[in-house]
Amino acid sequence: MQSSPNASARSVDVLVVGGGPTALVATYMLLKTGVVALAVEQYDKAAQASYGRACMLYARSVELLDLIGMYARIADIGFMIRGSITFKDGREVPARGWSFVRDAIVGNTFFDFSFSIRQKYLEAALREAIQSIDPNALRAPAKLIEYSIDPTAPYPVLATIQEDQRTYQVRCKYLVGADGGRSTVRSICRIPFPGTNSDHRWVRMDAVVRTDMPHSRRGGVAIESIEHGNVLWTPTDNGRTRIGFVCPQHLFGQDGESPTAEVIMAEAKKAVRPFTLDFVELDWWTVYAIGQRVAETFKDGPVLLSGDAAHTHSSGAAQGMNTGIHDATNLAWKLAGVLKGWLHESVLDTYDAERRASAQYLIQLDRDIASLISGKIPSHIHAPPDADVNSYLDEVFTTNASFTVGLGISYTENVLNRRTGASATPAAALLGRRAPDVALVLPGAAFPRRLYELMPYSGRFWILVFAGALEATPAGAALNAACAGKYFALRQALDAPDAFTHTRAPVFAFLTIPRGEGALQSAETLGEQPLGTSAYDLTGDAYAKYAVDAAEGGVVVVRPDGIVGTVAPLGATGYGELESYFAKIVRPSANEGQQEVAGQLTVGEISLEGHEEKLDITNASLL
Repeated sequence: MQSSPNASARSVDVLVVGGGPTALVATYMLLKTGVVALAVEQYDKAAQASYGRACMLYARSVELLDLIGMYARIADIGFMIRGSITFKDGREVPARGWSFVRDAIVGNTFFDFSFSIRQKYLEAALREAIQSIDPNALRAPAKLIEYSIDPTAPYPVLATIQEDQRTYQVRCKYLVGADGGRSTVRSICRIPFPGTNSDHRWVRMDAVVRTDMPHSRRGGVAIESIEHGNVLWTPTDNGRTRIGFVCPQHLFGQDGESPTAEVIMAEAKKAVRPFTLDFVELDWWTVYAIGQRVAETFKDGPVLLSGDAAHTHSSGAAQGMNTGIHDATNLAWKLAGVLKGWLHESVLDTYDAERRASAQYLIQLDRDIASLISGKIPSHIHAPPDADVNSYLDEVFTTNASFTVGLGISYTENVLNRRTGASATPAAALLGRRAPDVALVLPGAAFPRRLYELMPYSGRFWILVFAGALEATPAGAALNAACAGKYFALRQALDAPDAFTHTRAPVFAFLTIPRGEGALQSAETLGEQPLGTSAYDLTGDAYAKYAVDAAEGGVVVVRPDGIVGTVAPLGATGYGELESYFAKIVRPSANEGQQEVAGQLTVGEISLEGHEEKLDITNASLL
């Protein structure tokens, strides 16, 4: 086996180990932000494509994929699930099972569905997107053999990769382990991975089937079975159906050998009784044990863990791809910001704090769900002997519905999620939470656009300026006098040569949102040029969901991952609070004083995925 000398080692900003959705989302986001990244995956992806693995994306995951420009690439593939049915003894049981998903998303997102797509199709779309940016950013099969760390080196990590019967070395500033539950990265770093293994073993299978089950492709189906627990039936892409159930112990041989495909198909027919089931084509099946574990840290120096490398759990609540996407979108922008010199390195510490706390909550929840789906009520619930296990499962699902679909995931106060002002405000309740997506109308447009469409991922913070209510004037419409004065004061502060937008790294993009319909150009409606671009809240929904009084206005800062970072009042006081907030996050600009060109502010370039044009706002007029 040939080995390349250290001197010829390739240097990259980030080496990502893994080839699943977590690794690929992180790699894609890093590349979009201009970071040099390399992902290595030890398995042959063409061979692995036959495996089923995860298949469910909840609403928040779809939102995040849309935010980074990926949803359009998979929208025509997956199966949109908007309804759910639960059967017991062949009869429908209302408001049970997966009905909690619908209840948690209706009215809270424009993506009011769960998206059933097998993991291989999401991975294929991500690989295509990555290679459109950098054809050399993915290597597979390529296996991480070992790595060493020299904290004093410019590229502190030296990794050895094996590929095509040769080895070579890669130097990087950060190493991301997104290489699954048996993570090589985690093992080499000796990060403890405590947790428990369940006695339950589950079956998962993908197939083309025929059945007399009513509405078998209408939405998510749960079948309450005494012997097989809560049986999962999910329509998925390309006419396939995902079926899952508890694997009875008697199917295993005396030596513990796994059952055959024929045995599993026969058992599936029993699991869905009294409905009939015929297999037209079996794509994939597996029997697996359940483990619930969380790494003791997600960050150890330049090494970071993500996805299953950081936490493992059952598929009972279908959290696999979803949790990985949340990890990747939380980590990638922070890593990119630090590497580009935009953000203080301490910002990276919030990744461990935010995502490990979320994983720990999920593991506690998953222990209950896995047990209940398997037909056993956890002892800590103290249920009576004759209790209905499915009633308790429904209660757990319903209580945690918002967290499960991702819309209710929140992060506690830290350097990124905090107020710097002393006065209380209703909008402060949004700190550390998902920024609501709302309908806005561009000047002169006849149809609304989603807020998320107007603030796509670019690695930058979006500063939403709620300019206040418009009132009728002889000329048309204009900001009310109180808001107009505060809006002018904010603009004046931002125009000053020593404003943070000029003296700190260029990580700011603005969107001005007046309340009402602007009959004139925004410059006339506002009495000043808009900060960034403008979009109008015609209905008041945006002001309501962001808890901003239209008579007062306000400012909301949204992190690059769509989480609300801080809120501030409109005006000079608000400017001071924003300045204080960003001082602890954003580094001083390396070219301080050089960003402002003829009264215009450098904020970088934003790509609008799914469109041929590219919006270049490198010198867009924001101030």
